[in-house]
Amino acid sequence: MKQKLPFILEIIWFVVMIVALAAAIHKTTQSGFSESILLYVIALVATLMFASRRYMRKLQEKNQSPK
Repeated sequence: MKQKLPFILEIIWFVVMIVALAAAIHKTTQSGFSESILLYVIALVATLMFASRRYMRKLQEKNQSPK
């Protein structure tokens, strides 16, 4: 379980990113950009968290591999 937790968190952030981006695009087409800017911010934060988690997981896997 300890090895799967970083991967699960990475997937969760990816899903949040996709959902927030889809909601932002939908809200933009309905109401305009000024009404949906917060959803774009949430999508950006989720993207940064996904990238950070992925980088840390890859780094940890690299450091744990046998030499």
